[in-house]
Amino acid sequence: MKRFHLLLLFMLLICTVGVSAQSEHRTDTFSFQNDLLKDNLTDPSDSAESTQGSDIDYYFVGDIGIHYVYKDGLITSLYHLYGNVLSDLIDIYLTNRGTETVTILVETKILNYSGSVFDTVIIQPNEEVEVHQNPRLIPSSVNNLNSQQPGLLSICITQLNDGEDDVLIRKTQEILLYSRRDVVWGVDNFDYHQSMELYAAYVTPNDPAVEELIRRAADYTETGIITSGYGSSINDEDGSVLDRLQAIWRAEEEYDLIYVSTMLAFSPGTVQRMRTPYEVLQQSSGNCIELAALYASAAEALDLEAAIIFIPGHAYLAVRTDQENAMYYFIETTLIGRTDFSEALTKGEANWDEDRPYVDDGESGYDWVNIYEAREKGILPMPWR
Repeated sequence: MKRFHLLLLFMLLICTVGVSAQSEHRTDTFSFQNDLLKDNLTDPSDSAESTQGSDIDYYFVGDIGIHYVYKDGLITSLYHLYGNVLSDLIDIYLTNRGTETVTILVETKILNYSGSVFDTVIIQPNEEVEVHQNPRLIPSSVNNLNSQQPGLLSICITQLNDGEDDVLIRKTQEILLYSRRDVVWGVDNFDYHQSMELYAAYVTPNDPAVEELIRRAADYTETGIITSGYGSSINDEDGSVLDRLQAIWRAEEEYDLIYVSTMLAFSPGTVQRMRTPYEVLQQSSGNCIELAALYASAAEALDLEAAIIFIPGHAYLAVRTDQENAMYYFIETTLIGRTDFSEALTKGEANWDEDRPYVDDGESGYDWVNIYEAREKGILPMPWR
């Protein structure tokens, strides 16, 4: 697989967020070395030829021209974003050079890993149509993808007739299925900020484990209950936001959480192995981005606006104080298990005082990812738990 040009290379000081090159697109027409395709042709040399004068290099089975482009790798943790935030997994182009209208059924799936996607299209004579498909992974198969695995993308195109249907092509293409914990750099040629926004998918407010964390946090609030949203308080004058944030910190301490640096190289030559919030709680440990994503998950579940701040080799959290002003609490989440919440706030504020000029200037390696804004762009939480 091609690797994208090197965007950045940072030596780690505290913890690192690793990245890698995303899969390239593959283009396929039909070479008639496929036995399934040959079976449908009475005379391949007569029935298959590419069009002339078309921007698309079609190959024909009878009167139907076929061409498709597919990604040769699927990022499992972001599979729900294909066709929305991310480009489609497979694009299929069809044309009809005959004199009669035809009906075509297009089906794709990833064998043993996804359900099937079906589209039926009607093509008029001399018309070209496009079909874009994104087979969705089966949740149980996602749970089993703990390491990178080869997958087979199945493509079947059938002409529907009044009598017997004609299978025009039935092929499989090998693709790479990334581990469900792989964070991949270079998706769809995104710029640095667009790539960092994809970390919002790892913020999972509806995960049952996060809901349990919030239930435990209720034991540490002044009222013994957990409320959501901001209410009418300005700049958290009533202290309700801060009270809930400290309660989350104390609830996390029940899990004996500790910060563990994974020490991975921050470059396109590697893939970051990132634990989900559920796994951080289950394993009682996390690196900087994992701990920040866990805390952001709890904050979002309480309808509080959170942002993850990225600096070279590190990440920490900001939580907005109200809905009126751009005021935030800054939390150094890697201090969990080593100090109390007030010290994490003090360190977070100090971090922001130092980092803000670089974030504001858009310096390389610095970024601010607002989870609410990412949701507005369609970057939704990972769905399989």
